[in-house]
Amino acid sequence: IGEIFFTSGGTESNNMALKCAVRDLGVQRIISSPTEHHCILHTLEALEVNNSVHIDYVHLDDKGRVEVAHLDELLQDTSKKTLVSLMHSNNEIGTMIDLDVISQLCQQYGALFHSDTVQTMGYYPIDVTKTKINFLSGSAHKFHGPKGVGFIYINGNNIIK
Repeated sequence: IGEIFFTSGGTESNNMALKCAVRDLGVQRIISSPTEHHCILHTLEALEVNNSVHIDYVHLDDKGRVEVAHLDELLQDTSKKTLVSLMHSNNEIGTMIDLDVISQLCQQYGALFHSDTVQTMGYYPIDVTKTKINFLSGSAHKFHGPKGVGFIYINGNNIIK
């Protein structure tokens, strides 16, 4: 089904998902949101400059929630291999995405899906056998584990180096 790899924290896990998707899986376009954690936004900027990755930002409503209709519209362009990277719950404003809905949209259009679940792991059930997620990142200290320990789930269909 997949593998879990331990890292030094959520930032390393998020960076691994984004950078390895570009390097090893041929991702040329990433769709994310402007309210992602800064470790995602900084990595997106670097990938855009250094790797010529095209970055699209999905629209948010007045409460900061992802506009799923706009995401659907963005995903309709299948000319480049695409990764969608959206955090499960925003660490500053508390908005959440529906992992099942985003996963289904990504599957419909052949896009990979990464979710930063640092804020929700251990508090919300996530079953990767039912909800197709290619990359899922987390950090142990958010659910009473040791600081300096993170993890990334990588679906077994995605072989990275």
